[in-house]
Amino acid sequence: MIPLLKNPSGFFESARLDGWKPPFKFFLQITVFLSIATPIVNYLGVESTDFSSSYQAQIIAYRLIRNSLLDQYGLYAYFIEALLILGFACIILVFGTGFLHVIYKFMGGKGSTLNAWKAMCYGVGPCVLGGFLPYLSLFAGFYSLLLQLYVGPKVLYAVQESRAIFLLALIIALTFIEMFVLGTTVGF
Repeated sequence: MIPLLKNPSGFFESARLDGWKPPFKFFLQITVFLSIATPIVNYLGVESTDFSSSYQAQIIAYRLIRNSLLDQYGLYAYFIEALLILGFACIILVFGTGFLHVIYKFMGGKGSTLNAWKAMCYGVGPCVLGGFLPYLSLFAGFYSLLLQLYVGPKVLYAVQESRAIFLLALIIALTFIEMFVLGTTVGF
């Protein structure tokens, strides 16, 4: 974890040789941590919103339990929320990998889908640093996007730096526009 945060480019360079299992194991470790921490802070009164959660899976799971499961299951709904976060995160990982691979290829990158998988999996690392706490999750989420949309394509796909910066700026701009206009991100 420390090498990823201290030297992201070097970390992704060394990750070139990884198969699909080490990044997935890393992703699961971060996601399990978040799926335990998030229901705890939700139970303590901190809602999972765009300002307090770095994973969309946290927001989707929280809204589901708040709107339909909490009344029916009470405290047990938070245990269900942990499983929902884990499940939704895995689904988003698969779709995000495909999306990023197409985007990276469109940007002129050279690499396989496995490289997008690595960018998505390892890119969630910063989320462990408060990706479940209000406002701190914004910084963790931003750093995660930086790894997934800038460092990942630049290193793993050999995308030109200017194109990687353009993609990052475009995604962040669209996210902020949607968040401030509609009060949501990515349609949630």
